[in-house]
Amino acid sequence: AVVSTQSTGEELDKFATKPTIHVVSGYNVKSVHSDSDRISVEVTCHVQNHKEVLESATIGHNSADDKMDLDDMKAVNDALQGVPILGQECVDEKLVSSEVSPSIKLSVSTAVFKSNSRLQKMSLLDAYGQQFNLIERKMPVPIVSIMSSGKHAPGKNNISSLAIMPKQGLSFEKGMEIMESVYKATEEYLKKKNHNNAPSLSPLGAFIVSCDRPEQMIEMIKEAVGELEIHAGSDFFFVLDCLASDFHSEVTPGQGSAKKGQAKSGGKKKKRVSVVMPQSTSRHRYDWIEGQIKPTEDLVDFLEGIVESESILAFVDPLHPEDIEGYDLLASKVSSKCLIFSRKLTPHTSPVFRLHTTLTTSLNQLQELDRPSTILEAALFEEGETMLADLALVSGCGYVMLGGLRGVRCGLYNRINKLVQQHGPVQNVIEQWVFKEYVPPATPAIPEAES
Repeated sequence: AVVSTQSTGEELDKFATKPTIHVVSGYNVKSVHSDSDRISVEVTCHVQNHKEVLESATIGHNSADDKMDLDDMKAVNDALQGVPILGQECVDEKLVSSEVSPSIKLSVSTAVFKSNSRLQKMSLLDAYGQQFNLIERKMPVPIVSIMSSGKHAPGKNNISSLAIMPKQGLSFEKGMEIMESVYKATEEYLKKKNHNNAPSLSPLGAFIVSCDRPEQMIEMIKEAVGELEIHAGSDFFFVLDCLASDFHSEVTPGQGSAKKGQAKSGGKKKKRVSVVMPQSTSRHRYDWIEGQIKPTEDLVDFLEGIVESESILAFVDPLHPEDIEGYDLLASKVSSKCLIFSRKLTPHTSPVFRLHTTLTTSLNQLQELDRPSTILEAALFEEGETMLADLALVSGCGYVMLGGLRGVRCGLYNRINKLVQQHGPVQNVIEQWVFKEYVPPATPAIPEAES
């Protein structure tokens, strides 16, 4: 779909004077996730010599420590009063240079973008095309969060959460049918285990479960869908979102928990021989099971093992972003059959992308990425803004991770369903998985000795 520049020009020409920002207001609203306050931003403009309230936005956030201060609104107004609202790039430049929180910047940028779209009588899809040249409409593969565990949940398992994705080549609608069937079956399964009480939901919209091993999450889902004609490994696959930084620590290389060996027996008449594996040279340690701190090599062995046995198709943040040697080792073992994503891009991984700072900053950065290999992800704590669903259709990203199918996340999925119904089926960004070929790191050249 191509935006008509003629119709856009006609909408702009109808204004005797260009609309300008009159005031940007901020209102305290309760977060849907906690007792903390968020700020809903609202834009009022001078339009045709009168004031008109246009659009508002309440942006999600990625940390419970993320604070929004109404005092920041004075600095925003000092920067933006009188600025033409149709100039998104100019507005965002002023926001970037202002000393306010990133959440305020993104909230104001989003409200201005929506106001801009409304003034020009454009859909958000067309506005993305006009402002950021995101024109081609293609559908990413949905990744649906289904179970949440990790550091802040009961049990010894510290790996964060488990998601599912449909098999390759399905339309969005068909893929979501499978996702919803698995999600509902899992919900019913957990209710029966919990004496018919509904399972609690995480901010992601995933079911909070107690488990002592990461594999238990997978086992529960497989058991839940046992009576359905849907099978893990053929109809859907697992995505393990490890969030390894949550269970990571560092030691001096060569110290701490070493890679343990196996004691092997040579038979009744032979002495028992202990084979000790080499000491780990990595400074990185992980306790993905509470209380069992182990080096990188052990975690990589564990991850390789569950790829082989548990229908895992992708990892997200499987290691700490500074564990470069660990990512190289993991890639050498699984990259030919498993996708590896990271929120802080590291070698051998594909990016997970979230909106940040302003729309201009975010979307310029997005267009520099290998988008078919990128996950477009919603904020950890979404507050109900659905604009990300429109972006998903034009972003060019191969995957979209919006959360589970309950709670505030429903708005995002409902918005995509509405857009698909309005605009008809669209082609998928990717039709088959593209695994990265492992390329070993270059060996530093050894300088020749002087003769």
